[in-house]
Parts: sequence; structure tokens; C-alpha cells
Amino acid sequence: MEIGDMIEVNRGQCNHWALYIGNGDVIHLVSPDGPSKVAFCSVSSFSGSVACSKGMITIETLQDVAAGNTYKINNYLDDEYKPRRTDVIMWDVDKMRGRTIKYNLLGNNCEHFVTFLRYGQSESKQADDFLKDVLTGTAGLLGVLTAVAASTTAAASTLRK
Repeated sequence: MEIGDMIEVNRGQCNHWALYIGNGDVIHLVSPDGPSKVAFCSVSSFSGSVACSKGMITIETLQDVAAGNTYKINNYLDDEYKPRRTDVIMWDVDKMRGRTIKYNLLGNNCEHFVTFLRYGQSESKQADDFLKDVLTGTAGLLGVLTAVAASTTAAASTLRK
């Protein structure tokens, strides 16, 4: 394991991400309820405002973060982006440790944080996949509802004749 490696910790439905910083330690973004909890933003339909929870940037041992769960090095964006130099990563680590920042599952989660440290780009495949699933499900549901509405309209038209 090398400084700057992204570590994916298997937490079942939603994995947790940390960045290896040497000596068995990792830096990661933890939601107020801990790294295994999921934090969503809530949107007020009246004001249109978005309220997000806060996350704490912490340094812990990889063993403590994994907490008995399996983990692996997963630098999955290396083919798309060039990893930043170790000194640049560690400079950001020193600057960010202990800070509290906005946290939400879809826009600023632990994976976004780790990819930013490694590549200077904030991305989350996990969040992107979730959104695709929601949109596909929504599109599928809208398709079914449209078909039902069309058949209901056709049936009503037939009954009127």
C-alpha cells in the first residue's frame, strides 16, 4: 500500500472510502453518525433550499476504519486522471485534517473527498450509479404510468362510443 491509495471498505449496500497516508493511517470523511451511516440532504419544497449534514475529516488507523470489514485498494480512476504527487496530497491532508465540511451522499461524500485528494477531481461512482438507478427506475415508472394512462383513455373512449 502506498501513500495516496484509495481504500474501499465494504460496508454492504454503501461502501466507505478512505485515503492511505502512511504508517497504517488513513484520512477519511465521516458523517456525524460515523462512516457506516448514510447522510442525505433534505430539500425544502417550499423554499427550494437544501440542508445538508456536516462531516468531519479525520485520521485514523486503517484497521479502526475497516472495523473488521474487508477492504481493498481501488484506484479506479487512474486510467482517467493522473494521481497527484505525494507531497501535494500530504499538503492537503495537513490542511484538511480536523475540519468540518458539508456532507451529503450524492454530492459530497467520502468517495468525493478521497478522489479529490488523489486526483484533484471530486467524483463518486457510487453516487453516480445510485442516481442512474433512480433515474432508470423513475423513467421505467413513468413509462408504465404513461401506458396505463393511455390504455385508460383508450378504454374510456371505447366506452363512450
